[in-house]
Amino acid sequence: MKQSLARRNLISKQSGEHLHDFAQILIGLNGRMECEFTKDSGQISSGTLAIAPDSEKHLFCGLSDDSELLVIDLAPFDPYIQALEQSCNLSFKDTILQHPEFITLSPELLPMLDFAARQLAKGDQLINQQSRYQINCQLITLFITQLCQQYSATTIPDSHHRRLNRQKLNNYIDKRLFSPPNNLDLANALNLSESHFYYLCQKELCQTPQQYIMSRRMHRARFLLQNSDISQASLADELGFSDASSFSRAFKRYFSITPGNARTLKY
Repeated sequence: MKQSLARRNLISKQSGEHLHDFAQILIGLNGRMECEFTKDSGQISSGTLAIAPDSEKHLFCGLSDDSELLVIDLAPFDPYIQALEQSCNLSFKDTILQHPEFITLSPELLPMLDFAARQLAKGDQLINQQSRYQINCQLITLFITQLCQQYSATTIPDSHHRRLNRQKLNNYIDKRLFSPPNNLDLANALNLSESHFYYLCQKELCQTPQQYIMSRRMHRARFLLQNSDISQASLADELGFSDASSFSRAFKRYFSITPGNARTLKY
């Protein structure tokens, strides 16, 4: 792929596995979709997005008939992307595209999702390739610069709230394991800005917020497997996974053993 591309992708209830030699930004337009990376998983819905770095295997599963994404495919040597990097003074591969991550879009950007969808629909009707290219550049610039702003904000910590309230954070997460909260929900619960909350998680927990949530979910799963006769299907439902297979894959990635084997082991 020589040129970056913005496009709509109706997932519906399809599922599958992808691996690309280029990075992707997966932005929720409609419905909900579950996305699993090697060490993290989460849901994408309207107002949230996932970063899929190049060569990062990811599984996807649409959770509703109207599951639809705005996908931005980022070509590695696209001159336009290189110009954007110079403008933002960032190497995207070493910053915003370095790790898989689930991110909540800032509220002021939400109306732009409808704008993006309309622009792409307009582009599909255009015969002129130059006009289509201009729409691509317009949308790619819009979302890339927004991510750069959110990334840069994490490097400037607030003067207050120097430490996380770990107990409050854990209580908030543990009461919502069936529907894991996004970064903005967690930040609001702790009375922090989303960027500063993300910064504190990286600093104090050495994890992203969503990686920390996954840790809480997995340790809760292991406890229940060893201390109850709950079925894997019920566990998946209780911990917010789409089905038992999705839960089993996540558990095996995290602990390197299957849930069935974990049931017989002592830790």
